Amino acid sequence: MKIGRNDLCPCGSGKKYKKCCIGKEREAAVPALSLVGATAETTVRGTIAQPLVEEHAVSEGKTASQGDKLTLPKLRKLVSRDLQWESPAHERLGLTLIEQMRYEYDKELIAEALMLWNGYSRKVKPLVKKEGVFCAAIEYLLSEEYGFMLSQADLAQKYEVAPGTIARRVKELRVYAEEHGIGSPEESFPPDLLIGTMSGSAKEKAQQLVYKAMEAGNSKSRIQLARAALELDLDNPGAYLVLAEEAENEHEARTLLKSGMEAGRRELGGEFFAENKGHFWLIQETRPYLRVCKSYAESCWFGGISEEAAQTLEHMLELNPFDNMGARFLLLAVYLYSDRLEKAEELLKAYGADDGSASFAYDRMVLEFKRHGVTSRLKMLYRVAKGVNKHVPDYLLGAKILPHNLPDFIGMGDANEAIEYVIMHSRLWASVPELLKWMLKQ
Repeated sequence: MKIGRNDLCPCGSGKKYKKCCIGKEREAAVPALSLVGATAETTVRGTIAQPLVEEHAVSEGKTASQGDKLTLPKLRKLVSRDLQWESPAHERLGLTLIEQMRYEYDKELIAEALMLWNGYSRKVKPLVKKEGVFCAAIEYLLSEEYGFMLSQADLAQKYEVAPGTIARRVKELRVYAEEHGIGSPEESFPPDLLIGTMSGSAKEKAQQLVYKAMEAGNSKSRIQLARAALELDLDNPGAYLVLAEEAENEHEARTLLKSGMEAGRRELGGEFFAENKGHFWLIQETRPYLRVCKSYAESCWFGGISEEAAQTLEHMLELNPFDNMGARFLLLAVYLYSDRLEKAEELLKAYGADDGSASFAYDRMVLEFKRHGVTSRLKMLYRVAKGVNKHVPDYLLGAKILPHNLPDFIGMGDANEAIEYVIMHSRLWASVPELLKWMLKQ
């Protein structure tokens, strides 16, 4: 089985193959390849030479599928049409890179070289006098990254330039790579090119695109990848979730999330829901649906559609009573906000016995206040809540300023838990101003 460079390494390290054992395997292959002298003039030591044929190559008895591979024409199109360049000379050098590397490297590595050159040239705007100097420097930097064991002297001979000039450009490129990264060009790939590097069915490729969209560092890439995923699989709920996160307003986001829920229902099917209700989270393929449900409920909550939020969260708890995603916490806030106090008490009885969260601790105060006003029990509940998380009152009462975004990590009793609680439950507390005034006096 052929291992893709972006697949997990089979050694079990958890790293991508290109970041782990790819160099070791190629080094081990060099002595055997060196016994075959037919391509000595065209093969650089430390790389695996490819047969000197064009794109219709036959490998391991199978004809390569043009639609499923990153081909030379696609790489040329990437340079000539998809990427932006500061100078025609920079574009010409990109095409030269393809021709210089085409017989010695797989197409994905050539693509990485192109993305490195594109990013570097657009930022630094270098004057290109000898193309070979930059080509050699890029190839050397990639050989370092992937363990190909090339020397600058080898590359100087290949490109007919002085080793000293290569060293200077390598230094400049390394500074750029250290700041902006090297070896992960996928975010800059047009989606159709990226799809060409993937294997599997249309549905599997769509899911891979969604994973890449989730990891992408900019909105444009996330949107492009998610839309490309939906072109392959209209019923991928994760793609709708990504697009909702990048939506311009809450109404647009909520519409996308609702579409994502409908897509998830179509994908899983009604029979699947009936058979697996009660242990949904244990089945991996249900999780995108549950995530989009939770995001939709949150969007409804912040948009003032409390009944819809409650119904969605109740649906999640029916599917997954163990509540691995914490739907119960927002559902309690929705019940309290809507004065559905009986439902709030039932929820606390079902989940609150051994719960040590700030969410339940402070929401118990709201329930007590709505039931009986200021009582000795309310004072006791406040003491208990501060014992669970002492940071909540500071953010709730304005002594500390809330950040604009939810924290990435939350610990029991820490400031991040308080921030997450106050942001998510702000509508609830805004509905009980008298309770806030009472807390200020304590």
